[in-house]
Amino acid sequence: MQIHRCRFVDYVPQAINAIEFTPETSKRQYIAVGRANGDIELWGVKGKLVYDKMIPNVVKGSVETLAWSHQTELTADDLELFDTNVEREAAKKRLVERAPRLFTAGLNAVIIEWDLAKLVPKAIIDSNGGAVWCMATNHAQTKLAVGTEDGHIRIFDITDDKLMYQRCFDKINSRILSVAWSHDDSTIVTGSADSSVRIWTASTGHVVARMTLPKEGRDPTLVWAVTVLKDDTIVSGDSRGHVVFWDPIMHVSLQDFRAQGADVLCLTADKAGHTVFASGVDPKITQFKLFIGSSPAEAVSTKKKSLPNKTRKWQLSGFRRYHTHDVRALAVSSNAKHNLLISGGADTQVASCESDSFPNDNPHRQPCFPPVDSIISVAPKSKLVLQHEGCTLKIWELGKSEPMPPHMNDTMETGQALQVYERQRDLLRMDLNTKTNILSSTISPSGALIAASDSTGPKLYSVTRTGDSGEHVRVRRVKEFPPPNFVPDYSDHRGVTQMRFTSDESRIIMSTTDGFVSIVDISQWQSGVFETVRRHCGHRSTKDETETDAGCDNVPTHPAQARKMTPADVELRTITNMAVSADGKFVATSDSNATIIVSSVTGAHSSVLPSMQKGKVDSLPTAMIFDLKGNLVITTASNLIFVWDVSKSCFTKWTKEHSATDIPRTFENFGDCVSGIVTNPTETNIVYAWAAGHITRIDLSIPPGPKRAVLNIHKRKDIEKDILTRFLDEKQAADKRSARHIIKRKKKEEESVDGSVNGSARMDIVVESKDARAEDSVVEVDWTKSKDWASTYAARLREAGINVNVPHNFRMTQRYQHLMHVSFIDNDTMVVIERPWIDVASVLPLAYHRHKYGA
Repeated sequence: MQIHRCRFVDYVPQAINAIEFTPETSKRQYIAVGRANGDIELWGVKGKLVYDKMIPNVVKGSVETLAWSHQTELTADDLELFDTNVEREAAKKRLVERAPRLFTAGLNAVIIEWDLAKLVPKAIIDSNGGAVWCMATNHAQTKLAVGTEDGHIRIFDITDDKLMYQRCFDKINSRILSVAWSHDDSTIVTGSADSSVRIWTASTGHVVARMTLPKEGRDPTLVWAVTVLKDDTIVSGDSRGHVVFWDPIMHVSLQDFRAQGADVLCLTADKAGHTVFASGVDPKITQFKLFIGSSPAEAVSTKKKSLPNKTRKWQLSGFRRYHTHDVRALAVSSNAKHNLLISGGADTQVASCESDSFPNDNPHRQPCFPPVDSIISVAPKSKLVLQHEGCTLKIWELGKSEPMPPHMNDTMETGQALQVYERQRDLLRMDLNTKTNILSSTISPSGALIAASDSTGPKLYSVTRTGDSGEHVRVRRVKEFPPPNFVPDYSDHRGVTQMRFTSDESRIIMSTTDGFVSIVDISQWQSGVFETVRRHCGHRSTKDETETDAGCDNVPTHPAQARKMTPADVELRTITNMAVSADGKFVATSDSNATIIVSSVTGAHSSVLPSMQKGKVDSLPTAMIFDLKGNLVITTASNLIFVWDVSKSCFTKWTKEHSATDIPRTFENFGDCVSGIVTNPTETNIVYAWAAGHITRIDLSIPPGPKRAVLNIHKRKDIEKDILTRFLDEKQAADKRSARHIIKRKKKEEESVDGSVNGSARMDIVVESKDARAEDSVVEVDWTKSKDWASTYAARLREAGINVNVPHNFRMTQRYQHLMHVSFIDNDTMVVIERPWIDVASVLPLAYHRHKYGA
């Protein structure tokens, strides 16, 4: 197999400015990651992080802060509205079942509430005070406090799905950099750019206390971060690199730590308020623990003992460097089911670890690009690579190697590099005129057409190459695309999350943010004629949606069967994956609710797959493909593999026997979820599953193999070599001992023969010698004849995770790192696109310089 190993894709990831967990009352746990370009990533949390979707922001936008809200209690107005307890309980239940709400703000002076299903703003309101530097919801999840450039705190009412300005606090002559609510929501604590930490009364908007920090030089100290613990202790982090713990009653400093070598940019604390984490420009994450007497506070609290007379002191208990550049965001989960510390910053990576194990636990770093096969596509016929980034499309042409003589193919070694006689070419970089960053893109198999979409709708471009070697590229937008009816008239959301061309380029299939799967005939695109062939609505499965879709008659629309869905399911539903069969007859789509639907491209048939691990976030599909037999291969966030027989509408025998229990533990427990699946046209039963850190070859016609098998083929060879070397040394030593025993035995036999001639006295000695030799011979037979060396060697391999008696399935290579895309462009010809971390680090800004001893 030939592999195009490509590292020319120059994707530049964006810094992380904000990270926040959903409230613990939310049934589905997420973290929101705000990027410097305004894009927002949503990651599901279920033991590990699972990438779900990306919300594109406006071009050249920014996200400086974000906040979640999930109201579960009725307000005073609601209590007056509902007369009976039954009505109140029903209203409260409706609140609990709703999805959490996400708010973001930045330097553009607007506050946005996002529609998490449609990926567009749900409500927009002006901050009325310039750039927004900080934002926080109260613990009742009813009010939003915003700190602005003009020195005001503004309160917004967010009850009952509202986002409405309510009041403004007293003005200070400095911008508000950080804000936090007390646990009873009676006070608000802010940090500002005038060296001060202030306490405000939430009901009146007046300052009740001001704590001043010392300056270093003439410049004021910037209080970048504040938080309030459960016992009302105030913690601040400032530009001096100090973390200060404040008495909430006396308003004096309790303890002052020089925690960082530079500005402290972020603080977070656990739910109990016993542990605080801090980080900033110095990318060291520092942990502080509360001690009551000589015991950690969590140990004392678990014993349920009241120790009011014991001294309460904070101690700097550890630190680790998980990042290379500024850490701008920290978050600790408050949910009992998981215990994660999440961090991110200028090095663009999301790092996670168990907070209870900090600082001893090593973090898992997510790749700096979206860990799904979504930003790169390849045209196999023309050998073109398309990548989108922000509002830009980039196209490269793959290089070519010297053709190998047929007689040399059998003598080539694995991993041998071929001589490249024509390097890759950078053909096109095109900035699209879009309102938001690109949501999805794809290139046709021949490379003649490119489709891309932002949140407002898709666009189609024709690609024409001129010149002797096609070095000149001309791109023209096809203005007649898309046809107006590719979504119904009643749908206001035309953004496309997934799009694929059929192999013959006669159709393009698009999934919209409103849950439609639209099939558009593009066979006459050169004439500007497009026709919406049909729409599938399987993901739109609420009763109201199915009734509305059934009444649409301008295009063959196939409504779904109404299924029971909670409000949270509807408010979070986005189609996130798509696969089209090689013959163009079937399309498979999956959404954020783990619903997978297989639909006919040419007819009205569609089927919903049975739930896989129902109710669990880790059953979310992460990749899908139709294999060479036409079956649908699916991988989930828990790295399990399922195969759906489309013709029989059931799972295959391999799935029923092996998927739930027999997947090798190394593959199942791999830190990264599978990003994509590809097939080689020459291997019928083989699929290749890949993630950021591995490519695994899987044979779906044989069992997965031992549960504890060593999957890495290079590691497997090293283990086999090491065991074989030690085994041969041991066998050689045993053979030498055996040879010495044989010589000794022959020598004794010769002596016994000579002694028999000399009479009975000598015979007694010989008998004794025979008895001794018999004893020795028992040991010798056990060593040389009874020992089964083949079985011993196999047993030792089996102990190391290598079973020679079972076919070796799930063959993994980790030679390629930070994979962005894998696909086949021809028989036995694979394209592997990498983005090594060293290349990303080279374009990042300078990191904090630490003075080292002797440097």
